[in-house]
Amino acid sequence: LFHHYIIHCTSWIDVCDPRCHFAMEVPKRAAHFSVILQGILGLAARHLWLMGRESVDHSQSYVDQCLNALIVALEDPIAHWDEKFLVAVILLRLHEEMGDADEQCHHFGTARILNSISSFAADGGLRESASWVSLRQHVCVSLTSQQPLNLSLENYRHSSVFREFDDESWTNRLIFLFATILQTIFEDSDGVDEWERIKPWTFTALYIEPDAGEKFNNAWPQLPCAQGVVAVGLQYHHLSKIILTIYSPNASLVGLAGVRARKATDTSIRKHMRMTIGYGISNETCGNAMFQRSHIFSACGAYIVDPLEREACVKYLRGLQSRIGWRTDKVIADLREQWSA
Repeated sequence: LFHHYIIHCTSWIDVCDPRCHFAMEVPKRAAHFSVILQGILGLAARHLWLMGRESVDHSQSYVDQCLNALIVALEDPIAHWDEKFLVAVILLRLHEEMGDADEQCHHFGTARILNSISSFAADGGLRESASWVSLRQHVCVSLTSQQPLNLSLENYRHSSVFREFDDESWTNRLIFLFATILQTIFEDSDGVDEWERIKPWTFTALYIEPDAGEKFNNAWPQLPCAQGVVAVGLQYHHLSKIILTIYSPNASLVGLAGVRARKATDTSIRKHMRMTIGYGISNETCGNAMFQRSHIFSACGAYIVDPLEREACVKYLRGLQSRIGWRTDKVIADLREQWSA
């Protein structure tokens, strides 16, 4: 299980971390802190089961042992919370996300730790890395629940990602912008457009067809990238555009102008959704590019109206579990409900 975690789970946890703390540092901490070890084993056991390599999910006993240690610490008002507890809760949250029903118990645990210790997101090392993993988790919850994040985004503004210029930092900046959009949904798109304007010329797909995403022609756009993290960053760019388009004041115009604006809005949203899926399909060696974007279907699946495109969406989602062990049953059920309304 420990080896499975290192080889098969850390690549998508560390996708935005050039120093790969969850692959390099967290296993070392597990040798000294049982709370981390049990979290690792629980996550790996569930992932093995979802991948079809185990007939039974053996993860719960490890999760229970991890929880026993965490509950004592988190209920102590004077406890010294450090990164080992944050890492453990993140591992439990990953396990929880892969379950049948996401009750978001550990989602609130990470928020409590990060909001209590504001320096984590700018402390460097494992603390900062874990803070950004947690932000991605909170973004997914905000997107699917259509509720504001319960994290203080101010804590992230002093992070090193805003001073560095590697691909991972560019992706984390866009994740932060997307989180900001979700937090203040009617904010204009200046930040997203500025990111697009000043990003490095290398931060793009290796090739983009001129009409990519305009229509669904029984295939998703081909958008291969040199690095998986670039695909993730560009996906967040299109996700940001989707949310900004949905909540644009133009969408609430009345009369003929409103009808035209809503048609243009729906067309734009479908294009950005196709581009988002295209980056996932074209960069399937990057697990994050494949599964993180599945959440957009829960929020915006109703905009897909072509029956063939709908079935292609379902096929894409069903393939995620067999490829990377990411459960999508609930997302597919949400889609079916939206399409039958």
